[in-house]
Amino acid sequence: MEKSLRIRPFAASDRAAWDAMWGGYLAFYKTTLPPETSNDTWARFLAPAPNHIGLIAEGEGAPLGFAHAILHPGTWSPKPVCYLEDLFVNENARGRGAGRALIEALAEKGRAEGWLRLYWQTGSDNATAQALYDKVASRGNWVRYDLDL
Repeated sequence: MEKSLRIRPFAASDRAAWDAMWGGYLAFYKTTLPPETSNDTWARFLAPAPNHIGLIAEGEGAPLGFAHAILHPGTWSPKPVCYLEDLFVNENARGRGAGRALIEALAEKGRAEGWLRLYWQTGSDNATAQALYDKVASRGNWVRYDLDL
């Protein structure tokens, strides 16, 4: 892991860096969003309700990646669960520990606050992400279905 790596909540001054990384994240998934959707997403994580968690990874003073997470109640425990909805690390920063550090920062927060679990998903063809995820968590055997409304 990079020695100068720092994980912290989003700040207003991160908007330009977040825009660039968000654009890279959307491009990776071959999608686009209307500007108002991205603006709304940024606003929710910048001044979050208690259930929105936005983290940024920095190395040598430069933004390397981000995590968006949503804390929510579950049905199998009175403890909340946290969905890591988006995790992105700039291509030139991958392999330097930023992704792992973002996950570990969320896990640490969860342990301190008494969450039941942290969970996430990725594309079945995203071998790079899976190489990290297989090191930090157990791969489940659930199959995901989407019903767009």
